[in-house]
Amino acid sequence: MPPRLDSFQLLGLHRRLCDGDRTASEELAELILEPLVDAISRRFPRSDKQTVWDGVVDALLDYCARPHQFDEGRKVPLDRFLRMASRRNVMNLLRGEARRRAREETAHSNVSAAVELDPAAGNILQQEETRELQRQQEGMMKRLSDPRDQQILALRLQGERRTEAFADILGISHLPIEAQRRGVKRAKDRIDKILRRHGDRP
Repeated sequence: MPPRLDSFQLLGLHRRLCDGDRTASEELAELILEPLVDAISRRFPRSDKQTVWDGVVDALLDYCARPHQFDEGRKVPLDRFLRMASRRNVMNLLRGEARRRAREETAHSNVSAAVELDPAAGNILQQEETRELQRQQEGMMKRLSDPRDQQILALRLQGERRTEAFADILGISHLPIEAQRRGVKRAKDRIDKILRRHGDRP
């Protein structure tokens, strides 16, 4: 703790708290809270600031609610007593957070394992994904007013890549292959532009 914290002043506040003086807790918080947070932050430099703050405030509130837990006869200064209590609180909070993360990871693993082990669960997920994909594709189709554009999009969604298949729909199969490629590309670009305006992607 910084030297500006007067042990006699702190002891006086402690005795006032023990006597039931309600204003003593506010004076103590003003005097010791910030230096206490600074000291604990240095002990846990990689920890979240909110965790440190919570640990220190809880220690201070607990002490103010039960000031007799501090035994001045043991010759341990009050600031050191509060520092130890704050450090213990922060360690408990960090352990609790680590346990929570471990539980979440275990739960996630269990769900994944259950889906892998339970074919029914896996089928339900797959069916949901298929239905969602179908809804998206139906929405894209509705945005295209030209039946040929709809046929081209349908082929693309099926994974078709051959220029001849698209050229046949466009009625340009009689053209040289390079001309077919350019015509197909123009058609695809036009379709993409329409879909992008609506936030879709083929």
